[in-house]
Amino acid sequence: MRVILLMCLLWPCFVYAETSLWRISRGNNQLYIGGTVHLLSQSDYPLPDEFEQVFREANMLVLEADLDTMLKPQFQKQLLQSLIYSDGSTLKTNLKVKTYKALQRYCRANGVAFATLQKMKPALVVISLTLGKLQKSGQADAGVDSFFHKKAKVLGKKITGLETAESQIRVLADMGKGREDELIQSTIAELKSAPKFVDELKKAWRVGDLVGLEKNGINAMRDTFPDMNQNLLVTRNNAWIPKIKAMLTTPERELILVGALHLAGKDGVLAQLKQQGYVVEQY
Repeated sequence: MRVILLMCLLWPCFVYAETSLWRISRGNNQLYIGGTVHLLSQSDYPLPDEFEQVFREANMLVLEADLDTMLKPQFQKQLLQSLIYSDGSTLKTNLKVKTYKALQRYCRANGVAFATLQKMKPALVVISLTLGKLQKSGQADAGVDSFFHKKAKVLGKKITGLETAESQIRVLADMGKGREDELIQSTIAELKSAPKFVDELKKAWRVGDLVGLEKNGINAMRDTFPDMNQNLLVTRNNAWIPKIKAMLTTPERELILVGALHLAGKDGVLAQLKQQGYVVEQY
């Protein structure tokens, strides 16, 4: 389940000495990369001052994908269609009896309308349950990327994405494929501890603790669902690197905001850029 929590949080007060912002440079060319949490609570605001400082310096905001496209009804319809059964089958016919009954018990005990889940594929079920749990604990407000996206639009800054919204649909649709029962069972088992885990993860994010993010986030995903780790993080990181390198050759000063787990670990964006000779400095 931590995999789903990580995706919900990382797919976007106090003063710290460091934060989840890095300056990437080579010669006179530079840009900024910030790790984000996609869902925050009201107590997480205001954001660290460094984010505001870098945002003011930047004349282009780069997100994982274009949020305007993702909010359009046409896209929402396409996303939903990819995550529900359209062949006449249901959750019951696609899950083992043990898994289905465990899910039914969880919904009954937590006031979730079980009937509303029947047409959902397991990926959408676990996302819905996780977001519902976070909402009850006040941890599902707009995240860093959404916050700065709105500000960039008001100020007329350029906005672009590292990947298409459609590519994100493919990632979500393939989540847990072939291991649907295990995905739901692990989600049910760990939902109770979700708020505490989220708090720990956000503490690591605020101070830019890449070791903590790797230990509590990436390692858990890689060990439990290696295919999902490959699809959600590694493959996308690899695809973004050439685009980020190209941005370092333009006159614009970009601020790139991506889920914080994309920055941690040996396959992370920061490690790859450093290995290729770029100067990587925590802001």
